[in-house]
Amino acid sequence: MYRFVSSRKSVDLKKAYLGKYNIGQLQKKLDRLLVAYPEIKAVLPNDISVKKLLVGNFKYLTRVYCAFTGYLNGKTTDEQNSIKAAFINGGFKYDSHKKKIADFLVDAANGFEIYNCVYCDIEDVRCFTKADGTKVRKFETEHVLDKGKCPLVGMSLYNFVPSCKICNGTAIKGTKTIGDTEAEIAKLSPSAEGYDFENKVKFEVKILTPGIDDLNPTSHADDYEITFNVSEALYQKSIDLFELKPRYNHHIAKLELLKWRDTRRNNPNNRVQQLAELSMISFDEMFEKLFELNFRRREHYPMEKARRDVMLMD
Repeated sequence: MYRFVSSRKSVDLKKAYLGKYNIGQLQKKLDRLLVAYPEIKAVLPNDISVKKLLVGNFKYLTRVYCAFTGYLNGKTTDEQNSIKAAFINGGFKYDSHKKKIADFLVDAANGFEIYNCVYCDIEDVRCFTKADGTKVRKFETEHVLDKGKCPLVGMSLYNFVPSCKICNGTAIKGTKTIGDTEAEIAKLSPSAEGYDFENKVKFEVKILTPGIDDLNPTSHADDYEITFNVSEALYQKSIDLFELKPRYNHHIAKLELLKWRDTRRNNPNNRVQQLAELSMISFDEMFEKLFELNFRRREHYPMEKARRDVMLMD
């Protein structure tokens, strides 16, 4: 739902991540695998290397993923499992590196800001520290491109996003990809360049029962529905995959959004101006006092995009 990018300079970020690995040793392992599987090497990008796999952008990773999985699709299940096991055991075993990857993502020096699930924005996934000083990680280090289907992207920096357990679980995403083609997948990851769910999708409130618009929506929630105005059809795939419509129409989530929509409708600009004059503060100060746009954005409240969209919709 929002882009997952680092504020650190790209060259420094990549250098720091590569520094976590023995690149020379991993490259030798990759070379051996490509010699053992020349047909796979033939379909992969010509410039493939361990460095490219670890810090290549998401579009590049998608090329690798689609080439590798496309090759496997022509094999029997036993052959697929054998090949994938060879690549996992031959150097691309995520489980051997997952702790340092998670630590890298939460290290403030690396510039990643982790607050809410990047897919749904419903669940707060930020870490917290226990009384004994132990840090607890709430987020799942989610592979946008499934590591089980393509071990080559299992340790790729730009294949990771912080997700909640619901989005990452088998009931929602699991091992599925976002999009059906290479071009779609390459564009729909929150780690992809150009990802723009923020501006391409707007949450809206739809009235289901004619003539009830003047009723208190929080008392008549069943007469309303949270829906989406999608200006680029591709993003509907994310909405559908992550079941955003039923999740945002879940009782508590919908009531929260309807409450803020009603608050805004009861306080149009002229009312805000009147209150500002009575309190002897500016319009902007009163607007912030009523609706907390800056505060909630700064503190990264869950569902904040949805709240702003439905509250400020025409």
